[in-house]
Amino acid sequence: MNRSSKIIRYVSRRLIQGIPIILAIVVLNFFLLNLAEGDAVDVLAGEAGSATPEYMEEMRKKFGLDKPLPVQLAVYLKNVLQLDLGYSFRHDMQVTELIIDRFWPTLILMVSTILLAVGFGVLLGLFAAINLNTWKDSMVSVFALITYATPLFLGGVNDDYFILNKKRLVPHQWNGKQRHVL
Repeated sequence: MNRSSKIIRYVSRRLIQGIPIILAIVVLNFFLLNLAEGDAVDVLAGEAGSATPEYMEEMRKKFGLDKPLPVQLAVYLKNVLQLDLGYSFRHDMQVTELIIDRFWPTLILMVSTILLAVGFGVLLGLFAAINLNTWKDSMVSVFALITYATPLFLGGVNDDYFILNKKRLVPHQWNGKQRHVL
């Protein structure tokens, strides 16, 4: 058996092993959502103002929330397998369309972030290696330790504040017309 067929067998086996894990995540997600107090109808009623109990019962029937939990799980799994993730009332569109619309901006942001991080990491690593065992090397190590230990959400808030608000370097909204990325 040659090397390429071994690699194909290995990758195929790993992909097949991933199926039960993904299924377990989907089922766990379903049960975690059902453990939360209230349901989607309560949220919609809260956003709409005062909804009558009859209206709420009608909405529960419409969404299938009046059925037993195993039936709801089966419908949920069927919809997920068909990539029918439902409808977003907040954005007034299908959730799948919402994900597709935001895929490219997310991908661009991820790739640019990775390129910047790797680029700065390599440059700082080279700088530290050239100045080995000096105060410059120590400063690079301290900077790396601080940036590594900083929680991502805090770093994002700081970046947003300094880059977007204080310096006004780039627009900080992504909408249908504005296509700006760092």
